Amino acid sequence: MNKKGQLGAILGLVLFILILMGGALVLGIGTGVVTYTSRTINDVTSTLGVVDLGGDTATNLSSISDMTIGTVNSTIQMAKWGSGFLIVFALLGVLLFAYGIKERPYLIGFYFLLVIILIICSIFVSNMYEAFYNGTDDIATELHSMVITSFLILYMPHIITLISFIGGIIMFSGVGDEFQ
Repeated sequence: MNKKGQLGAILGLVLFILILMGGALVLGIGTGVVTYTSRTINDVTSTLGVVDLGGDTATNLSSISDMTIGTVNSTIQMAKWGSGFLIVFALLGVLLFAYGIKERPYLIGFYFLLVIILIICSIFVSNMYEAFYNGTDDIATELHSMVITSFLILYMPHIITLISFIGGIIMFSGVGDEFQ
């Protein structure tokens, strides 16, 4: 074992959390845009009705739309919950990652400095999401319907603080491994 500490492992954990925060923001807003677009397309195409193609041929585009676009729309609407669960599992992954890292106690000051930077970054991410969330447009309405994802991103500074400190306790306490 490296007795000088694994500074790269701490940086890896912090980078993992930073990527998680950025990914949560993109996933939250992206899911809102995609679900809104899918619902709008489904609403428009389901009202097309019967279209005369000339001669004896007429096609009911509404029923075709319900069988195709309607099915895809139902699947896409489930992404509202899937995005929230994906963020929760990523947060649990951070704790598992922290369990795999065993650090020397003298690196705890550096870790807490990085945690403070993470908390500041999570405040910016949360505020960016809140600007979209508090809007008056259709995307804001869609973001309000994404309960888990919106909660996790809006309260990200609290969650990142909690996860970071629990991860630090796991890393620096030597749970499951003694320093050799």
